[in-house]
Amino acid sequence: MQKVSFSINGKRYEVELEDDFAMFVMEKLRENGISSDRDNNVPKLLNVYLKSLKENFDTAKEIEELLIKTRL
Repeated sequence: MQKVSFSINGKRYEVELEDDFAMFVMEKLRENGISSDRDNNVPKLLNVYLKSLKENFDTAKEIEELLIKTRL
């Protein structure tokens, strides 16, 4: 397990995640301009969250389409 820390509007948060997932989360946060060593604002984090939801939505849609194709 690995701890991931970041600040939002002056408040520090720390979560413990599985190692591989923690590395993935830290990379995604970095890619989107979220820093662990300075304060981050809510709109920026909301944008990252919505991008992640969109990726999950697209992946679920692709899986569903593949399942439909394999049933034919």
